[in-house]
Amino acid sequence: LPAQQLVAAHGNFDSAHVIDTEPEVDVEISELKAALDEGDGGWQALRQQKGGLVKPRITFFGESLPERFVSLHERDLMSCDLLLVLGTSLAVQPFAGLLALANCDAPRLLVNREAAGTVETLKYGFRFHLEQESNWRDVFWAGDCDTGCRKLAAALGWQGDLEALIASKGDAA
Repeated sequence: LPAQQLVAAHGNFDSAHVIDTEPEVDVEISELKAALDEGDGGWQALRQQKGGLVKPRITFFGESLPERFVSLHERDLMSCDLLLVLGTSLAVQPFAGLLALANCDAPRLLVNREAAGTVETLKYGFRFHLEQESNWRDVFWAGDCDTGCRKLAAALGWQGDLEALIASKGDAA
């Protein structure tokens, strides 16, 4: 996906930065990976060179969520045509509450090893386990995310595109 179409709510491993700096200091992820591959001496040398600890741009428990997520999640969810939920327990807020923000006409698909976020445990939760008249939009696919995404892509006729994207490590056009 193009960067402008992706909101990484917990961040990702596409970039890195020096923590506790103002202004923030960016570090190429390849530089961090190379340092980590060298072991303790590598990451410590990178820390010395950059003036602080370098970490991927991911959000740990207790840290603030990325501003891009905060500013876009409500609008994006309210206008979505389809909500895909992948690999989650849906037990921790604020993410557990995101199901409730999805467009009420949008189908919702959970791809997960086990059922999660059902209406019994979460307000506006999934209803895939209820009778048809009580569930008109929710589907659960049981299994790992990689297999589930590949099966969805195949069903939509996108298997070749997905495999090309995977082979390109995200650089496919």
